[in-house]
Amino acid sequence: MMITPESKRVIPFRPRDAKRVGKGCYYLDMIVWPNGDFIELGDAVGFNYGCYVNGYGGLTVGDRTMFGPYSMIHTANHETDPNIPLQEQGHIKQPVTIGKEVWIAMGVIILPGVTIGDSAIVGAGSVVTKNIPAWTLAVGNPCKVVKQRK
Repeated sequence: MMITPESKRVIPFRPRDAKRVGKGCYYLDMIVWPNGDFIELGDAVGFNYGCYVNGYGGLTVGDRTMFGPYSMIHTANHETDPNIPLQEQGHIKQPVTIGKEVWIAMGVIILPGVTIGDSAIVGAGSVVTKNIPAWTLAVGNPCKVVKQRK
């Protein structure tokens, strides 16, 4: 299917889709959204096409934050105890907090336990493993701050 401005669907989140849904929150067509009961969205939060967002460990997103296509947010990880078979191990929950007016570009992966400060920009394809301060531009794998924005 070709997605054009005419075929693109902007779908509003419903109040039951998350623990908290602010005014004007939306996603474009396809999104994977497990564990929405642990997700809190500020106002006007937008997810582009194909995002994967797992709220299992807790996720808070500030007002007017945008997510590029195919971005992923993980809020839990598998335990790795060598004495327990992998398929029998549980999960380690670690919340993710993303500030206000943040831009997460295409294909970014945000791992458990990360905080991204207000007005930060995370460049395309980055893997965020550590906190990103407010008002910075961060890129890469692993993601690192490359520029102050203010």
